[in-house]
Parts: sequence; C-alpha cells; structure tokens
Amino acid sequence: MLQEMRWWIDQHNLLPRESHVLVGVSGGADSLALLHALGELAPRYQWRLTAVHVEHGLRREESLEDAKFVVQMAKNWGIPVVVECVRVEDTLKKKGGNKQDVARRLRYDAFARVATERNVDVLALAHHADDQVETVLMRILRGTSPAGLVGIPLSREWSDLRLVRPLLGVTREEVEAYCVEKGLTPREDASNQDVNYTRNRIRLELLPLLETYNPRVRESILQLSNLAQGEVSHWKPLEERAWKEVVVKEMEGWITLDIKRLNTLDIALQRRVIKLILNCLVKKEANFSIHHAVEGIRNLIIGSNPAATLYLPGEMKAEREYDCLHVFCKPQERSTSTLTHPLQPLHLHIPGKTELPYGTFRAWTSSQLPPDLEDNCAVFDLAVLQEPLTVRFRRPGDRIRPKGLHGRKKVKDILIDAKVPKRKRDRIPLVFHGEEILWIPGLVRSEWALVDRDTTTHLILSWKWDIVR
Repeated sequence: MLQEMRWWIDQHNLLPRESHVLVGVSGGADSLALLHALGELAPRYQWRLTAVHVEHGLRREESLEDAKFVVQMAKNWGIPVVVECVRVEDTLKKKGGNKQDVARRLRYDAFARVATERNVDVLALAHHADDQVETVLMRILRGTSPAGLVGIPLSREWSDLRLVRPLLGVTREEVEAYCVEKGLTPREDASNQDVNYTRNRIRLELLPLLETYNPRVRESILQLSNLAQGEVSHWKPLEERAWKEVVVKEMEGWITLDIKRLNTLDIALQRRVIKLILNCLVKKEANFSIHHAVEGIRNLIIGSNPAATLYLPGEMKAEREYDCLHVFCKPQERSTSTLTHPLQPLHLHIPGKTELPYGTFRAWTSSQLPPDLEDNCAVFDLAVLQEPLTVRFRRPGDRIRPKGLHGRKKVKDILIDAKVPKRKRDRIPLVFHGEEILWIPGLVRSEWALVDRDTTTHLILSWKWDIVR
C-alpha cells in the first residue's frame, strides 16, 4: 500500500515537499493507515503533519473513545492532534435535514476551521478505491450526469487550501492488509454495518451481487470513472468559453443569460453551461437533482412563453424575460420585486428635481430647443400645460394618447410591445397633466403640449434610474 500511495502522490504532485498537511482521522482503518503511512513518508518529503479528529456526538461513549484513541495514536507517532466537537443532533433539531449530510457538512466546517487556525497547506482525507466504486454506483442509482460518473476527485481546491486523497488508488483490502502488517488496531464503527444507509447497503449487498455477474465489476466501475474524468477535462475549456458567450450579467446570487446565444449551443453544451450556473448559485447544504433543474431551465428557454417562471430546489428561481434568462437565489428577489404600496401622485418640481424610489426627475425651462436629447428626456410647450404635472406608477386601465397614433392605447400594451419585463413594469413612472398621461420615460410621449415654431418656453424633463434595472 505504501508504494502505491507514494506513486499516486508523486505522479499527481498531491503533497508538495515541505507542505503542512492536515490529516482527517476518524480512527477507522482507512484514516489510521493514511496517518501512519504519511508519517512514514514525512521525513523523505519534509512534510509537517497535523491530525484532526471530529467528534460528532452521535455514538455517545463510543465517540469519546474514538477521540481518545486518535489522540493517543497521534502522540505515539509524534504527530500533533486536534479534536473538534460538533453536535449533529442539535443541528438536526434546529434545521432538519439528512443526518449523514449534516454530519458531513459539520465535519468539513471543522476541518476548515482547524486548517485556518493552523495555517495548513493541504487537507488529506482517506477515501480509497472502494469508496470511489460505491460513490459512482450510488450516483448512478440516484441519477447523475456524465460528470457525476467521475465520482470522488483525487484533488481539488477547497476553502482556500487543497484537498487531496492519497489512497484513492488503493483498495480497501490493501488498506486492511497494511494495518495488519504494521500492527495497527483501528476502531470499528458499528454504524458501518447498518444497511439503512445507502452506501452501506451498496457495499454489503449490491456489490457482492454484481460480482456474481462480473467478478471484476469494481475494476470496470473504476475504469468508467477514469474515462469520465477524461471527458470532463475535454469539456471544461468548452464550457468556460460558452459561459463567456452566454452570460451577460453576473453578481452575487444572480446570473443573467442571453437566451438566443444559449440556444445556438449544442444541447450537450447547453446542459453543461446551465449546470455550471446552478452549481455557482446553489447553497452548499442544498440537496437536489441537478438534472431535473437543468431540463426545467431548458424547457423554459425553448418554450413560447416570454415571461415564464420556474421555481427550483435549493431556494433558487429562474425567470425568462423575452431574450434574457435570470437565474437567482430567491432572497435576491426582494431587490427586484414590485412596489408593495403603489406611489401616490407626486407633484413634479418645475424647475428642480423630484426623487422617486427608483430614480430622479429633473425639470428645467429654456427658450431654445435643446439639441441631442437623450432617450430619457422629453420636451413640452410649457404655455400649453395649464395644470400641475404629477407622477405616479401605473394602475390597471391606464391609457395614453401616443404621439403619431390616433386614439388611445393601454399602458400595459405599450409595456408589452416594448418587451419591458413583467417585474420591471411597476417601476416605470408615468407623468400626468391632469388626468392625461403626458410621458412614459424612455418609451412614449403623448400628443399633449407638442413643441412647434410658436413655442416660446420649452419645458425639458429628464428621468435617470438610480438602481440597476
């Protein structure tokens, strides 16, 4: 086992020389063998080792004995050790969730804390080849993408340090043989025999059954994992290039895509880009099928509804707005929602400025018609305006008499024709002259108070948004 592990370390540069390595140790055969083996190799590579044991409080006295055992073994080998206590059951009572998932999250949080406190370079964990087989099988049973067939990564960047698994090329049988050879007496966790846990059932029931069909089924699954890793490596630069092409806006908890560009991608690449976006947004504790979310978003972008909405697991939401698709965490929705209480009419200050929740009007007069007005400006004949100008947000049934159009048109239809997203329509201010809508900034003005050669005083109104629309 030692030679095999050393080959993997050297071949993939898992543990550079002089690294400070934090080793996760439960006290079981895998982690005990890893800590011992790294201790054997440490002088050669000049590593500095620190062991960390996480006591979950799930098995009462047995858990405490595990912690004492790890501390004693580390001391015997001259390796500093840290014990972190977490309370899985307390967290389950407060927040709910799956016991195994919560335990894993709390354990990794503890690893991150110790790594920060001890200024660690690398975190080494004891997953081995049989763990890889079980993980790939479990993902197949639950449903996965081609990327999911990779299983457990050999190394990855995590929480400002590198996480590595030096035993991933070593089988459980080889680990156990190493323990016998070195006289190690690992702790036994009785819960590893509980078939109520999916992983245990796969290890104890499914894999022995599959070996009756193919005695080398474990090798076949590991080969599939290796092939999938090659596929993922091939797709990665293509995904990154496509991301740059389709993502038009990215901020905390929010990503906006160009639907037309996304639809030009091959379906396989579409799925990968959407999955990449979901992985960027999903909360780490969320547990749901990415595949169903990806297909739901694909149906959203190819459908005929330009204002469709899709609620996703993991407190996420996807909204289509014509040629744009917004994917975001639902708490972000508050910053983009419509007003709870529609603004009551306000008088426009002429001259001066009038501030609204989403922007500011400015008004001034001039004897000359200003050149090169921007889209969010409009000019009126002040002498024709006999009543004060007011501003409010739209109400059901609002209509305007647009310039150049004989008759009235619903404000709602104007907003739809202009492809104004539904969630933004209640933010656009309407300028009134009495009961008549005079101007909808950036969209249309009415036939009222048009300027001509007889106009002596021009009233100029401008509207400026003060938040991202």
